[in-house]
Amino acid sequence: MAISIQKFEEQGGRLKTDDIDFESFRTSPLPPDVLRCIGYMHDIEYQTVLYTRELLMMPAWKDPQFTAFLTLWNYEEYWHGNALGRVLAMHDRPAHDQRLADMRTFNNRYLFWSPAIFWLLGHGVRQFPAVHMTWGAINEWTANAAYNRLAAVADHPTLTELLHRIMRQEGRHAGYYASFAREMLEDSRRAQKVTSWFLRHQWAPVGNGDVPKIETSFTTAYLFGSGDGMELIDRIEDRIDALPGLKGLNLVRTGIANARAHVIEQEGFLPPPPARAGGLKKSLADDEAELNGLTPEELLARR
Repeated sequence: MAISIQKFEEQGGRLKTDDIDFESFRTSPLPPDVLRCIGYMHDIEYQTVLYTRELLMMPAWKDPQFTAFLTLWNYEEYWHGNALGRVLAMHDRPAHDQRLADMRTFNNRYLFWSPAIFWLLGHGVRQFPAVHMTWGAINEWTANAAYNRLAAVADHPTLTELLHRIMRQEGRHAGYYASFAREMLEDSRRAQKVTSWFLRHQWAPVGNGDVPKIETSFTTAYLFGSGDGMELIDRIEDRIDALPGLKGLNLVRTGIANARAHVIEQEGFLPPPPARAGGLKKSLADDEAELNGLTPEELLARR
């Protein structure tokens, strides 16, 4: 059974940052490549409100549980973007409104076409809710893995603490999406076929079309193109394979290969992320990132 919104409501809320020492970034700044990744993440988290606008064009807006989830999801993602913006600001980089205004000038698809497309898909493709929930689960899994990997690469105690807090909330988002996706896919072979088609033909790492493509490609390739990042991607592929009817799509690995090729084509080389001794830390945050083999219900029950 899919997770009830009541369980999600009990554990949701604004990201706690009042005890995060943002000033530590002044005395111990982050490397430029890490800051570039944070800039991309800042933009995507703040973009959630525009994704919400798209999703409300679908018939599912009539479902109070669906709109309640969108409200909480959007609220939490807003504060993720806000916290990442504070990290950028400590490095005297554009953040918040200044950066968002430039991003939304770049991206004009939200003026009309994207909401119209979602209206057509929602009203014309009966199984599209299964596509949306599966797509959302994959994006949340990859976002969690990206935060996990960035914490390991940067190896900065303040950033690690902040990213692990974000990951805990992202883990709940992933659990909610995945529980509904699994239920919808189990109930309908048609939903499996439609979802598989959309993923194979349309899915790409989150951010494509929303921010300059090179920024999505750089972050994807930098974090996942080698070493421990590939291990995280293997776990995500296992999660996708476990969903009914979706085995063998190889979506994320293909997306990373395309991102690496794009970065090399555009910039000539791909800076390798620094290795961290001992690889990825096995911790509660790692459980959050990958669900650690738990069902969504079991994950939420541990809170």
